[in-house]
Order: sequence, then structure tokens, then C-alpha cells
Amino acid sequence: MAGMKIPYPSSGILMMVVWYIVAVPQNPTQAAPQGVWRRVEAVSGREAVLPCEVGTFEPSDMVYVVLWYRDGNKEPIYSYDNRPGRLQPPEQRHTVNSELLQGRVTFRPGQMPALHIQRVMTSDQANYTCRVDFRIASSRRTYLSLQVVVPPGQPVLRIGGQRVTNEVLGPFQEGASLVITCSVAGGEPPPDLVWMREDEVLDATVESRSSAITENQLGLLRLSRTFHNAVLTCYASNNNITSPAQASITVTMNLRPLVTRLVAPPKGLRVGREYDISCASAGSRPHANMTWTLGNTVSFIPLVASTEHGVNISTSRIRLTASRLHHGQRLTCTTVNPLFPAFPLSDSTLLNVTYPPVATMELGRGVSSVVREGEDVYFNCNVDSNPPTYKISWFRMDEAIVHSPEDGILISGNSLAIRGVTRHQAGPYMCSASNVEGDAHSPPLNLSVNYAPVCKDAPGEAARVYASGLGQIINVSCEVLASPTSVRYSWVFNNSITSQRISGEQVVATPDGGSVVQFVARTHQDYGTLQCWAQNLVGRMVHPCLFHVVPAGRPEHPVGCLVINKTYDSLVVGCKPGFDGGLQQSFVAKVFEAVTGRSQVNVTSKWPNFTLEGLTPGLDYIIQVVARNVLGSSDPVKLEAFTYKMAENRMRDEQVEEGGEAGPIARAVLVGVVVLVALMVGLAGMRCVWSRRNHHHPHQHSSRSTREYASTHPPEGGMSDMTQTVTTI
Repeated sequence: MAGMKIPYPSSGILMMVVWYIVAVPQNPTQAAPQGVWRRVEAVSGREAVLPCEVGTFEPSDMVYVVLWYRDGNKEPIYSYDNRPGRLQPPEQRHTVNSELLQGRVTFRPGQMPALHIQRVMTSDQANYTCRVDFRIASSRRTYLSLQVVVPPGQPVLRIGGQRVTNEVLGPFQEGASLVITCSVAGGEPPPDLVWMREDEVLDATVESRSSAITENQLGLLRLSRTFHNAVLTCYASNNNITSPAQASITVTMNLRPLVTRLVAPPKGLRVGREYDISCASAGSRPHANMTWTLGNTVSFIPLVASTEHGVNISTSRIRLTASRLHHGQRLTCTTVNPLFPAFPLSDSTLLNVTYPPVATMELGRGVSSVVREGEDVYFNCNVDSNPPTYKISWFRMDEAIVHSPEDGILISGNSLAIRGVTRHQAGPYMCSASNVEGDAHSPPLNLSVNYAPVCKDAPGEAARVYASGLGQIINVSCEVLASPTSVRYSWVFNNSITSQRISGEQVVATPDGGSVVQFVARTHQDYGTLQCWAQNLVGRMVHPCLFHVVPAGRPEHPVGCLVINKTYDSLVVGCKPGFDGGLQQSFVAKVFEAVTGRSQVNVTSKWPNFTLEGLTPGLDYIIQVVARNVLGSSDPVKLEAFTYKMAENRMRDEQVEEGGEAGPIARAVLVGVVVLVALMVGLAGMRCVWSRRNHHHPHQHSSRSTREYASTHPPEGGMSDMTQTVTTI
């Protein structure tokens, strides 16, 4: 039977004898007994290629007939007769027995024989069987299941039911949600819809599928900044032949600032210098607003800045002049996208400003600026500086105060303590502080010391002496120093016989706060001492002001008389006045020739300073100086002096005029004259004769006097050194 040949009719209907029954399953997935169904896909409207397995055969063998069957029908739909000996042309060897395939189907023999169906339609989808008969070999069958694929339509994108017509969506807020639906019409088999961002699959799950529409909804619950300018594509595909249909959109977003940084902020600033400080911000869309503040959130100062915006970076700059008040303050740069006001981004730095000290003074706790004499006083020097001070100094009235525990002055750190302060320590105090940036002085702090009254005139010294005659009224004035200045006075008179309080009728208050008592000595027993007592809120003075009232007398002789200048015809004499005896005194200087005793000059003056002119050159003289008042004259003071000779003066003048060109003899004479003059001046000073009174005056018991008269009558001839004088009315 293997060698039997099967006759093939040449008519349109191919008849064949089948020795066995082939069961072709209607389900393409059901395997036939002779082989396995092979799936072949073809796109509707395109060409379907159904390969027919020929396999290998002997070289002496050949393909005789190829028959194509559909869905198990016994009648072939297509035949190819390749038997030799036939005289028909090659195109007549092909026979199409299906009206559905008429004009669209062709079998192409060769090494890869296949049935080609043009403009394939969904009605062409079926199970096909290819049977190949050989001249010698047994027949072979190929089982094919043709699947006609209908590509899906173009995807349509919708947001909230509205079709998306723009390729760019947004801008969306960072953190917002986005729900977009991709729908595709048609497609056989129903297509798969996949959402992708570049190579990343976002969603491959189809939410809705019907015979007409397939949908896939992409839900992004929180858009991150990575979605800015991201391209989202919906791919629709139901085969491996055609490219997937697709629709894309580009997402744009509004973004918060990503980073804010101060650009190389200065680590240290010096007071008074200008600094440019920059701040950069990136990642904001649209550009962020950049602000600067100095201080904390409770109290901050906005700063003026200039801002520039680049592609993705914004830069802001400020110019800051460092101030002492900036030290320790926080400089903050803040960026905020106005679309995200709740998400500011900032960077800050703590300013370190170096500056010279600023010093202020204050009294210690519980200490008033007005204290009583004898109390303790404490000062604190408060210093604001950076870096810290290395030295603090103290001053009173611009005089430095040094640590002296024995004097009650204690300095420790920034504190000054004065134990048992006295009235002499009152006044303005200040402290100074120094650091590497400079020095500073605090404003002065005045310390007032309240104290009991003390005598204004020569406090602590001996009493003032008043000389008066019997029955003469004298006004004895008492002035004290006190703080507070409001004082009450009382007077007491005492001598060896009595001690009594002066009545108020004799006491008069002066406009300047002093007190004057009118005193009259009626008899010699009325002379004595007046005590002036004063009292204020602090207390009563410890020692009274004393005024001795003594009888008036003739003056004492001048003291300290010297010849202070001489020429060839004049002498200058200067003295200090002695006690005036309680009365106004005057002074007389008389000049006598030492050899003959003849009087040359007689000069009277209010002051014991005389210029004695009209003298004869080259003579020795005796000068007598006396003081006198209405009660008499003092003992004379005698001085010896001489005038220069005319020749000596002329020789000196010539030497000056000639400029030192005199001969050796002239120079020797000049040196001798100078030496002689110096010796004579020295002898004249040593030979001053002091005269003493030959009798005792009642007022001479007082060994001290005041300067009252001398202070109101300045001496002539340049004498300024004055002795104490007894004051007399």
C-alpha cells in the first residue's frame, strides 16, 4: 500500500482516496493525532503566512501534491499539483476551491513553502491543515491555527472625564494627586493597556474591559518632584507584530525649594567693616522669594537684599556693616515658593563680631550714689566686648586708682571697693577696659559723700587771729564745708575767765551760707577765742573753727628780705610782710652810703618790694626796711649791697659788641669781675640783719597767723610767696 499512487483529478474538485481517517479538532488548542497545532498570527488587512512543513526527503523523491484544508473539511480549499508529465503551465497547477479566499490566496513552494493570504480578514481565522504528498515518502501534515488580530484604536486620555487635548499637563502642585484614564476602542483580541514613564512600568492593570472599550486608570496619589517634566505614556497592544498604539503627556509641576545654603558665610566679622554675604537656593518652580532676617523669631530685623534668578538656581546677596549689636545674632536666609507658603526652607549662621569694649559703671547692690562719710562703697564695671577684656582700670577725676588695702581701696576683677569713704574721695569715677580691638572708658559716675561740717578756711590748721582795739567792733566770719550744705551755726566765746554762748542778736547769716558774729572787746579781759560750731543732717562738726581776738599793736618787721637785682645805679629788694599788728601797714626802705652814712633814697610802698634807683655807681650801701602802722613801726631789717662800677659795665658792653674778639687780658679782667660780683651777692645775702623788738606786745603770744591780708594785697616786684597774717578790723 505504501507504493500505491493516489490519482488526483485535474478538475476544480480534487478527489483523493484516504486510507485513514484524520480527526481534525475544531479547537485550535486541541492537538491532532498526527501533530500539534501551531498558532499563526496575522494582522487584519495585512498578509497571513501559513507555513507548510515539508521536512527532508530523499534526493530521488519529490513533492507531488500539496493540499490545504480548513476547519477539518474533507474538501481542500487550495491544491498545488507538482506531478511531472503534466503539460499545463505552472500557474495552472494552483487551484483555489474557496470563494472566501478567491483572489487573495497563493501557495508559494520552495525551501520554505507557505500559503499566503492577502488582506486577511477576521473571517479567515480558522484551523488550517497542510498535507504534502511525495512521490516515494509518506504524506506529511502541518496543523496551523490562524489568529487574525485586529489592532486596537488610538488611546484616548481623560482627566476627570474630560479628554486631554494638550500634550503638556499642569503645572501640578508638588504632593498633589493625579488620576488619568487611558481608554482604547476595539482590538481583537482585547488589548493590554500599560502606563509607563520611560522604562518604568507604572500601571499594567486593566480596570475595565468590554467588547468595545478597554480602560486603564493611572492613579498617582502623591506627585513627587521626580514627575516634573516626566512623559507618561499609555501603550495599547494585542499582538507582537504591530507596534503598540500609544498616547503620551508631559507632566509639569510647581516645586518647593529643594535646598537653601549660605555661600561661605564669614566665620568672624570686625565691627565697622562691610561684608557681602550670599545665599543660594535651588529646586523651586517658579522661582522662590528669598528674604534675609537678623535676630530671632521674636524680634528680627529684615535686611535689604538683591536677588538674581538663573535656570534652576536663585542667588541673593546682602551687604552688612558689622555692628556690636550684631554679635550673637542669627543671620537667616529664607526661601519660600509663594505657591507653598507653609514650606519655607532656610539656612542661618550665628554672627561672631569682634569689637572694642563698651564700658558702663554702676554702684554695687544696695549702694546709693550719695553716701555718708565712713561708709563702704562698691563699684562694678560692666563691660561688653568681644573678645573678652584682658585689663580693667579705675580712675577718679582722671587719676588712676591702684589696689591699696592699707588705704581701704580694694580692686578685684571688675569691682572696686572703698572702705570708709571720706569726703575727699567724692567726685566722678570711671573705669576703662581693654581688649585686642581697643580701649574704652565708661561715662563718669559721680559719687557724692555727705559729711558733717568742717572749717572752710584751712581746715585742721590753727585758729585765725583777729586784732582789735578796745571798743572796736569786728565782724568775725565763719564758713564751713558740708554736704548737705544746709547747716545751722552756733557760737561760743571763752577765755581764761569765762565761757559763754553768743546770743542770736550778735549772729548774722550771710547769703553764701556762712555766719558772722559781731564782737566788741570792752576791756582787756574781753579778749579770747571764738568757737564756731556747725551742724547738718549728717551731724555736728568734730572740731570747731577757732578765731583768736587779740589787742592791736605795732607791726612786726618784714621777713626774708633779699637784694634780688642790682645795676650800676639801682637795687631791687624783696621781702615778705610780717604780722601787721591788727592794723593796715605800709613799708619804708631807706638807703645809706656804707662809708659816710649819708642817705641816698627813701621809698614808701604798700608792699615790701622796692626798686631803689638813682644810686651812685660803684658804692657800698646799707638798706633799712621797716613796717609801720598807726601804732608805730617795726624793728628795721638791714641789708648790705653795692652797685656796679661804670667801667666794668662799659667793658662788659664792649665785649658783647665785639663778639668775643677782646684780647687775653680783657678776658681775664672780665672773669675776675664776674667772680667778684658773685661773691659780693653771696655776702650781701648772708649779712642780713634781723631786728627784734625791745619790748613785749600783748599780741605776741600767737605764733601763727593767716594769709588774709597778704592774699588781698599781692606784693609788688613779683613776690608771690606769702606768710600768714593776723587779720584786724
